[in-house]
Amino acid sequence: MKTAFRGTLLASAPLLATLPLIVDTSARAYSATPTTDATCVLRGHGVFTGAVDAGGTNLPVPDTLAMTGTVTCVDPAGAPVASGTFERTVTMPATECTGDEHGDTSTTTVHWSDKTTSTFKFDKTDVVKVNGTASLVVSGEVTGDSAEFAGDTLKAVGTSFGAGCGTPAGETALDSTLVLRLSH
Repeated sequence: MKTAFRGTLLASAPLLATLPLIVDTSARAYSATPTTDATCVLRGHGVFTGAVDAGGTNLPVPDTLAMTGTVTCVDPAGAPVASGTFERTVTMPATECTGDEHGDTSTTTVHWSDKTTSTFKFDKTDVVKVNGTASLVVSGEVTGDSAEFAGDTLKAVGTSFGAGCGTPAGETALDSTLVLRLSH
């Protein structure tokens, strides 16, 4: 029995010797953390195509939100790196004054102060909304043809507030602040 065990152990020695190499390579492949290029604050005002929750119905309805605003970005040390204005069109398959939205998408065009542009594609926006006040969690990417931060991934959190939910006129506009992290 002891001889069989020693033979098996000796035969497995080459495999056991390569295990640290496999583990080390695997650890290096997954240990690469993204490098932050900038953190940006987008402050905007938006107008809905159709009033949300007009008459207090709070039924989820498709809508579009056209937004404009300002953007300021700093590097990881806090030094200013870019600023400008933006415009965004948000497509909402089921918006309401109180509830969750998980299918919102949008494209943000940033017009930098140096007259160049970047395009931020928000491929997923999660919204949790109560009486017109919302928390926002966003993910997406910067298109490869952008002047600034081309190819970066983006993750953002923020809030928005709109008045008019539950009134006869409904919510027709909102203001939002989004803090966005750009990394590669």
